[in-house]
Amino acid sequence: MARRPRASTVHNPDQFDLLDVPEPTAVMLTYSGRTVDLTAPDFSRFDIEDIARPLAYQCRFVGNTRRFYSVAQHCVLASELADPAYAYDALMHDCEEAFTGDWPTPWKVRLGRDLVRDAVEPVKRALARRFGFRHPEPRAVKLADRRALATELRDLCAPHRLNWENLPPPNPTPLEPLDPDRALEVFLDRYRGLCPAAAARTA
Repeated sequence: MARRPRASTVHNPDQFDLLDVPEPTAVMLTYSGRTVDLTAPDFSRFDIEDIARPLAYQCRFVGNTRRFYSVAQHCVLASELADPAYAYDALMHDCEEAFTGDWPTPWKVRLGRDLVRDAVEPVKRALARRFGFRHPEPRAVKLADRRALATELRDLCAPHRLNWENLPPPNPTPLEPLDPDRALEVFLDRYRGLCPAAAARTA
């Protein structure tokens, strides 16, 4: 007896029906219920909360910190340390990690930086189109990111003697790690304060 066609049970325009997607494991479901196909990412219907929340709930250094410290707070710190003309770009510089997770540097080196960068590039490029930050990453953003890293290594990590390739001086102000909900709030406040200027710049 022939099987009847299966009626779709998904009526949300922000979602794919995973049973109808040839490669369902390449589709991610966000906390808001939106879905994104990582083979052809389209973030046109996504809101900033789809970025901010997963960043706020991810710990930097794969959790190897003395206290919880989120990727979202790292992005805010980089934004504060950046040249003001690049503050928005610095805030958004790790936004793809909302969908990839925070890849620690040792794993990027182990697997090959080019391999990781090429795999993530379509996601980052699509996010840059949606949220209007500069991509590829400007040098000023890289510097702010490395200053943030130097600050985090000083304030959050165990004493160590790893070679971090001559990092710039850390921020003089000690870090005060935030819990995920507060980090989410601070990230969104920073975004809302910077986004209008960024929109005018990219218009």
